[in-house]
Amino acid sequence: MKDKNEIKNRIDELRRLIAKYDYNYYVLDSPLVEDYEYDNLYKELKILEDVNPEFDSQDSPTKRVSEQNIGGFEKFTHSPRMYSLDNTYNDNELESFHKRITNELHTGFSYSIEPKIDGAAISIIYRDSLFFRALTRGDGETGDNATENIRTIRDLPLMLKKKITGDITVRGEVFFTKKRFEKLSETYPFSNARNAASGTLKLLNPKEASVRRLSVLIHTVVTPIAETHIETLAALEELGLPVVKVLAEAKNFSELIKAKDDFEKSRFSLPYETDGIVVKVNQLEKREQIGFTNKSPKWAFAFKYAPKRAVTKLESVSFQVGRTGVITPVANLYPVEISGTIVKRATLHNFEEIDRLGLKISDTVEIEKSGEIIPKVIKVLRENRTGTEEDIKRPVHCPSCNEMLVKYEDEVAIRCINKNCPEQIELSLIHFASKGAMNIENMGPSIISRLIEKGLVKSISDIFNLKKDDLLTIDRIKSKSAENLINAIKISKRQSLSRFIYSLGIRNIGEYASMQLAEKYHNIDNFMNAEYDDLITVKNIGDESAKAIILFFSNESNVHEVRKIINSGLVFNSNKISNSLSGASFVITGTLKGFTRDEAREFIISNGGTVQNEVSKNTMYLLVGEKPGSKKAKAEKLSVKIINEDELKEMAGTK
Repeated sequence: MKDKNEIKNRIDELRRLIAKYDYNYYVLDSPLVEDYEYDNLYKELKILEDVNPEFDSQDSPTKRVSEQNIGGFEKFTHSPRMYSLDNTYNDNELESFHKRITNELHTGFSYSIEPKIDGAAISIIYRDSLFFRALTRGDGETGDNATENIRTIRDLPLMLKKKITGDITVRGEVFFTKKRFEKLSETYPFSNARNAASGTLKLLNPKEASVRRLSVLIHTVVTPIAETHIETLAALEELGLPVVKVLAEAKNFSELIKAKDDFEKSRFSLPYETDGIVVKVNQLEKREQIGFTNKSPKWAFAFKYAPKRAVTKLESVSFQVGRTGVITPVANLYPVEISGTIVKRATLHNFEEIDRLGLKISDTVEIEKSGEIIPKVIKVLRENRTGTEEDIKRPVHCPSCNEMLVKYEDEVAIRCINKNCPEQIELSLIHFASKGAMNIENMGPSIISRLIEKGLVKSISDIFNLKKDDLLTIDRIKSKSAENLINAIKISKRQSLSRFIYSLGIRNIGEYASMQLAEKYHNIDNFMNAEYDDLITVKNIGDESAKAIILFFSNESNVHEVRKIINSGLVFNSNKISNSLSGASFVITGTLKGFTRDEAREFIISNGGTVQNEVSKNTMYLLVGEKPGSKKAKAEKLSVKIINEDELKEMAGTK
């Protein structure tokens, strides 16, 4: 058995390696290792930290995603306030800005010119070099505490590379790369990347924010750490922060205009969307001399490029199926050139957008491209109609699997709810195998993707027919890994009914609701045949959830698949729920004797309690095992009641 020094050294080494791999992958876009090797290192670190909680550290890569939903967004005051930029679309106003600066400073200054990223503004505080807090812009005076969602951004270090005592506040822009937004658009009906980034910052579920994979670039530090802006960005980069790249330094107006014109030609090659440039006085001391208005710094100005537009004809509309089943209409256009590229397609977002535009097949339309991956239709030129135009008919059946489409009352979108739809099977399997569902060890997103790519899995039930020899046909899967996965699949067949219900991925049915349903119906047949009036009598099952369950089982493919999964040899354990811990919130720390962490979590939930990831003022109990680490000290500081396993069982009435 390794001694504690060896274990601590290995934990430190893993943290350094993973931080290095994250930086190269997410910031430099230059991966150093395969996903499989990365996943194994991450898993090893998680196991070592769980077994050795005394080595807990907030800068660990495993701390990026909170297990607990955010209850709401607490507001904090910005210090100093966050300003917005004055902006223009024409050269004359840019020249007026230059004249104002020249009249104020006369000589001895230059401009730094950088891309204006089309995202959401954020302020981030590092305390003693550790990531501490992140706030949205809000009204400039106060912002929402978006710490848990910003923590999930892998571009951003959880610890700076150099030791800095006290607070350092940096500001920047949160966004989705073009490649990432294009991928997300297959799943979510976002109108543009900026709105998608802003909406993701407001999510109450950090796990969902993590899955979406935001990026960030820093453009400002509140406390000066160099003499010029350009030198400041270089210093921030040395601390390990991802910074916006300066395009040019201009010493006069003609150099400024040249930089602006050059960037207009090259901006579409950047990996993120921009809508212009930001011009700043480079010398920080000079900025103090120039000062601020009530809303904006006088020493900075944004020049925004007008969106590029063209007129063309709508030839047809095709329908794409996203990974969550949402159907997105796409306009197929007569080819037209915008910004040096030939455009043949444009997004229509959803069917309400089609109705809003009054769009018909063969319409003459105006399209716009302002940095987006796919341009959008912004206007129908009705005066060009000839009377031969045709209405756009909404699809009734899924274009991928031909199943009947449905529309939830609270949604704009129409969707396919067949869990084995070829466009959705990957996401369905990831959820099915996840920790809170069937808990199939070693079956993560990377393995699932390769199983589908190889054609070994086309439906959820196919995983129960996998053989070791099948797995050995996949690159980088060796004999031992294949055996472990097959064993994990076998183990998952002995399952609680609540986990199985949750694994089906029915809309609005989470882990706790699944337990309530299992307690009510006792077996899968009763649940599948439950009627609306009976479902809404179940605790936490309201109108929308009941309708979602009815819709799910009205789909014959879903019913057939559930039967196939059960017939593969599933055996359901008892799922008795009590309410003895109802209303109580717990955090678990240390090595438990009678439970694993997952078993303790399930025990608490099955008795009506909730489990949080971090100790806070809202935590009622800290369940402590051996070597509890820093959470115990925090609980004592906040006067949170500390209990052991025996006391937990007594509270639940099971001892």
